[in-house]
Amino acid sequence: MAKKAKAQSLLRSTTEAVGEVLPGVSKRRDWSLEEKLRILAQGTAPGSSPALTCRMNGNSSGQFYTWRKQFRSGTLTGFMPISMGSEVAALPTPAPVEAQPATLIAGHVEVELPNGVKLRVRSDVDAAALRQIPSALR
Repeated sequence: MAKKAKAQSLLRSTTEAVGEVLPGVSKRRDWSLEEKLRILAQGTAPGSSPALTCRMNGNSSGQFYTWRKQFRSGTLTGFMPISMGSEVAALPTPAPVEAQPATLIAGHVEVELPNGVKLRVRSDVDAAALRQIPSALR
């Protein structure tokens, strides 16, 4: 209880800061898109460093790297940077592979698929279950 009373007496004895809030005045700097792009170009130029560029322009390196990330993703300008490459040659079409014929072994059916998988099924397997096997192997 003594702590609470002491805190209240401190609050009463503290002088209030008197000031006026001016509309439109902000401590944050509002960078235009042109300024951001100029600073990014200056900071990524050969022989330049982002830290030196930030010191010269009065912004933080964290802000510089945020702008760079926004530029690369396209959110800063609304455009996504692209680069054109040479045409990719068409891939050759694979040669058709013939499936091995089914082999009957005393009440069993064996099928070898083109990828080398061998499927052995007993002759008493339900036809509906047998139809589900190929879709499960894909």
